[in-house]
Amino acid sequence: MAWRFDKMVIRGEIDNTVRGCVTGKLWLLGREQPMTLDLDGDALPDLAGCKLTFENVNPIPQPQYDEGLSMIQTGSVGDITASQKLKKLLVPEEVWMQAMKEKRFHEMPWVLANSLYLEWFSNSNGRIVIQTTDYVLTVSERQWEPDADEQAAQAAINEENMRAYMEELGRAVGGEDVADASRDDEDKGLKPD
Repeated sequence: MAWRFDKMVIRGEIDNTVRGCVTGKLWLLGREQPMTLDLDGDALPDLAGCKLTFENVNPIPQPQYDEGLSMIQTGSVGDITASQKLKKLLVPEEVWMQAMKEKRFHEMPWVLANSLYLEWFSNSNGRIVIQTTDYVLTVSERQWEPDADEQAAQAAINEENMRAYMEELGRAVGGEDVADASRDDEDKGLKPD
């Protein structure tokens, strides 16, 4: 399972202005110092060569992440993009949660929106995903642009990182074969055991 603490992010910055390196900081509710990121690899083409800053105008505590989340993140990038398409519900969370309980979620109004998707494979915490349509984003001018070969190489690295993560997850849950599970099916937004 991935760590998903997007609601408790106050603000952040992701910097991929140097090829092969993504650095950044995330300010989290309840933490005095920001989380620092020092990751190998590059963002997807929309953010490669850029610095992204973002703000969550309505941060919410996520107490399930009060323990175990390292504030120094090293490892490898996964998919990092600000242009992933995602359904954004047009009703408050409590309304759609009730609709889910009543099996009428399909009635909830939504739009297709750009989503910020930050994924990395942490040496200390495993897979981390921040996925939201709710942040205010600012992207700098591009310092460099990946060519087709660089894009293909990064995509292959991202796939290998996911495969390795899924194998490790399979071993952790008792040898179940989860290596072929899709990203959408394996993410439930829960803190790992």
